Amino acid sequence: MTHSVVVYRTQNVGDVIQTPALSRLLPQAQRVYRHRLRDAPADCRLVLNGMLDKDAPPPAGGPSCLLAGVSGPHFRKRAYLRWMKQCSHPVGARDRSTVEALTAAGIPTSLVGCATRTLPRYDGPRRGVYSVDCAGPGQALTHAISRDLDVRGGWALALGLLERYRTAEAVHTTRLHVALPCLAFGTPVWIADPKRGAWHPHRFSLLDELGIRYETLLTADVAPLAGRYRAFLAEHLGHPIEPGEPKIPLLPPDPGPPGWRVPWP
Repeated sequence: MTHSVVVYRTQNVGDVIQTPALSRLLPQAQRVYRHRLRDAPADCRLVLNGMLDKDAPPPAGGPSCLLAGVSGPHFRKRAYLRWMKQCSHPVGARDRSTVEALTAAGIPTSLVGCATRTLPRYDGPRRGVYSVDCAGPGQALTHAISRDLDVRGGWALALGLLERYRTAEAVHTTRLHVALPCLAFGTPVWIADPKRGAWHPHRFSLLDELGIRYETLLTADVAPLAGRYRAFLAEHLGHPIEPGEPKIPLLPPDPGPPGWRVPWP
């Protein structure tokens, strides 16, 4: 069975960053667009990570799905819960709040974290200080992007930002998917307290597993939780996980920006 993974047309490059991280742990995969999950090919195993919110889930009888590092569901909750109950594997939850919500709904689940925590640690020379979507020292960066950016453009931008975070002296941010790669890389990171206005602040609950102190420049050992994520994939995919380089998912062609409204039957 071949694999499919999700790619995004988004206004947040943090969404995009999760797919290169996951692609390192899988064979070359096919591309499924996040806003077109219902078009996922039935003969592929869909490995799905990230936020579950506005998009329609695949139909009954669709692809075999492995949810590995998902957060939510947040918006179309009942439809997502019906779908998740039909999945043949336990749900790998990204954060503790998702574990609690799915357990309350009677859905088997375990905490596995995010694929970005499996990015390889970096021990080489460091250079540059960055502040990502916050007022802080060094060079200002943002995760805000245009939805008109195509998949290849978004992929290249994500890899470029990851390389900056990997070798930085320090990074300051309000963004979860800046904080998680930095922790994996061993890059000192200052994370704004999500209670000060982050969207869905409970998404940051996975940092509690690491004992993260907000608004303090720090590093942390993410190896145990990274190992948990890889073990979850290996168990449910049925083969060893051998991390490699990011592999951009193959075809179908980019359908263009979806707009904010997704058709819902």
